[in-house]
Amino acid sequence: MGKGYRSSHPSKRLPTARLMPRVGQLLSLSSDATIAHHNTSSHGHSNKRHDARCKEIVQSLSREQQEYVVYENVSFQDYIYIADQLESVGYAKAWKRLTFLPGSQILMVVSPSAAHESVLSILMEDLCAVLVNLPVPRKILACRTLANNYLNGDSIYAIPDLCIQMESSTSVWPRPLWIMESAFAQPDADVMRKLHAYVSDEPNLLVVGKITLNQATPYRSPGSKGSIAKELRSSELLTKEEWGDRLGDLDAISQVVVDGHTWFSLSSVEIHLWVRQPGDTRIVLDRQEGDGYALGTLYPTFHLDGINKAFRHGLGLVKETIIRELEKISDVEQATIRSMEDWSPPSQLLDPTWLSRALKNAAQITAYNRYYDWRSKLKKKPYSRAKRHTRASQTASRDAPRDD
Repeated sequence: MGKGYRSSHPSKRLPTARLMPRVGQLLSLSSDATIAHHNTSSHGHSNKRHDARCKEIVQSLSREQQEYVVYENVSFQDYIYIADQLESVGYAKAWKRLTFLPGSQILMVVSPSAAHESVLSILMEDLCAVLVNLPVPRKILACRTLANNYLNGDSIYAIPDLCIQMESSTSVWPRPLWIMESAFAQPDADVMRKLHAYVSDEPNLLVVGKITLNQATPYRSPGSKGSIAKELRSSELLTKEEWGDRLGDLDAISQVVVDGHTWFSLSSVEIHLWVRQPGDTRIVLDRQEGDGYALGTLYPTFHLDGINKAFRHGLGLVKETIIRELEKISDVEQATIRSMEDWSPPSQLLDPTWLSRALKNAAQITAYNRYYDWRSKLKKKPYSRAKRHTRASQTASRDAPRDD
C-alpha cells in the first residue's frame, strides 16, 4: 500500500493559479513528488507545493458538482490522500466515485447523476431479486448485489457501479463474479479502461458489462453571459413544480429544454455484456459479436432479446459456480445441491416498462439538478470564464460535456 507508482513519461507541471478542470479534462500532477499523509507514504517529507495542489483538488471536488473529471499523473500517495480527505469532509467514496489506475497514474472522479443511476438501479433491483431467492441457506452461501463494494488490485482501485460477489462459509474473502459500470457524460475509452483493469485483476469474473447513456450534444451550462443567461438570472429560481409546468412533454428524453436552454439531451442508451466462454482463461473484452458478447438497446428503440439471453447465460454461469462451491463444503446436504441444480434463471430479466419509466424520470431530474446547480453557483459567486491552463485529453474533450 505504501508503494509509489511512477509514470514512464515526463512529469507534467500544474500552473500555480487554479486547479479546477473542466468536466472531462485532464490535470497533471508532477509525478516526482510524494505526499506524506498518515501512514500512506514511506517518505519522511513532502513537497509543499505538491501538497497544496492535492489539497486544491480536494477543495475542488468537495465544492464543485462536476459530473465527471479526470486527473493525470496522480501517485498512489496522492490518491490515498485525496480519498481520505474527501471522506473527512463528508463526501463518501460511494458518492464521489473515485477510480484510480496506478499503472497509468490516472484518477477518474464521477458524481453520479440521476441519468447515471437510472438503468443501473433497475438492474440492481432485478438481479438482487433473482439472487436473494436462490435455494441455498444464506448461512452457507450467498450472492450479493452491491453498489459500494471496494475493489483494489494491481490494476485498479475502485468501487464498481454494480458488483455481484459470492460469499461462502468456507472462504474468508468474497469472490467477485459480475461487474458492471454505468457511463453518462464519460468517454467510452475511459469506461473500457476500467473494465479491462477489472478483468486483469479478477481473471475469474464471469460477466462484465457497461450501460452507456450517450448525450445527443455535450451539456453546456448557460454560463453567466449571453441573453439566455441574463434572462434566467433575472427570474426567480424555479421550483420543481414550476419547472414541470414549463416542460412541453414530460415524457421527452431526447431533449429537455426550459426557457430556451437545453439542460439534457440523449441520443441512445445501450447495455453491453461480455460473458466468459468455455476454454477462455478470462473474459475477452475485444469481442463485438458471437456467444461471448451481447448488445441491447433501450433508446431510441427497445431491442432486448439478445441482452436478455446474455443475462440468462451469465446467471447460468453463476449457478454453476455456486454448485461447484457447494460441493466443496462437507456439511452441505445433497438436497440443497439438488435444489440448486433444479433452479433456473429467469428467461427475461429486463422489463421495458420499468426501464422506460426510469429513463424518463432521470432525464427530468438530471435536467432540473443541472439548472439548480447553475443557479446555486450564480448566487455564491460570479462565473469565472478565465482560461485554465490544463492539458485536455482529446477523447475527453470530444466526448465529455463541459461546464464553462
